Amino acid sequence: MTSGKYSISFRKTICFILSAAMLLTAVLFTGCTEEETDQWLNEIFGRLNYEILGDEISGDVKLKMHVIDVGQGDSILVQCGECNVLIDCGENGMGDTVLDYLHRAGVSHLDWIIGTHPHSDHIGGMDTVIKSKDISIDHVMMPQLPKDITPTTKTYTEVLDAVKKKKLKITRPVPGNEYDLDGVTMLVLSPEKGAKYEEINDYSIVLKFSYKDVSILTAGDASKTIERQLITLDYDLGADIFKVSHHGGKDGNSEAFLSEINPKYAVISVGEDNKYGHPKEEILKRLRKIGCETYRTDLDGDIIFESDGQNISVIVSKDH
Repeated sequence: MTSGKYSISFRKTICFILSAAMLLTAVLFTGCTEEETDQWLNEIFGRLNYEILGDEISGDVKLKMHVIDVGQGDSILVQCGECNVLIDCGENGMGDTVLDYLHRAGVSHLDWIIGTHPHSDHIGGMDTVIKSKDISIDHVMMPQLPKDITPTTKTYTEVLDAVKKKKLKITRPVPGNEYDLDGVTMLVLSPEKGAKYEEINDYSIVLKFSYKDVSILTAGDASKTIERQLITLDYDLGADIFKVSHHGGKDGNSEAFLSEINPKYAVISVGEDNKYGHPKEEILKRLRKIGCETYRTDLDGDIIFESDGQNISVIVSKDH
């Protein structure tokens, strides 16, 4: 695979190099030339090799999900037309990595920055992003925790201080609340308002993004407790793309929950050779059983899903 060239796989082991003529009809963005698209991808991936998989995009790309490789942690940029939502910022020390990615993606404004829950592998780099003079932010969303389990860690304190110094207010998630982001709907599914959970992970903000016929579900580190709760509620959990909970840990991602989502694609944000053994093999087996394609940041690097509301393309920065 050569840097700056595209290969398309229709998920059947068939992989071929597009000719120059075919490239002109497989442009990622309506109205962009092959050279413009090529330049954008090279900027995103730092001139590394990349590969385009999945469907060809025929309409305007309105929904993009960037799963940023931050090692053993989470950081996701969801672009909804002209709106940008950053979900988590990786571990301490990863703030600059996230900022660099945002810069390469041409993002200087965030409509929302969301800390799914106050564990360091999710909010460790968040204070760095918030304090950055190169990024303007409209809204912050973080869960409200009971006092007895609210962290007193330096990591959490630094995030709260950064929010205060930038004169931002924290919006608490309310299940059922919908936000219109330039035609894309962001729906809050969890945590339940006033709920009492034993584990901080279960306060993870669970979100569903929908545009036309395509949807994305992100689950933070929510466990089977939350999954059972969501199944019993009157939500449509079906999604084409699922950000696997807790880096592929077996405390979440139950067979029943995955069956409800029935994703076409699953993505796992996970560190290479991590000490937790994530993702767990039993979770990978469950994903294979439901027939979805699975991508992992430890194997695929930065991963981008793009959609025109009907088709989905997948761009990976490492050999897949």
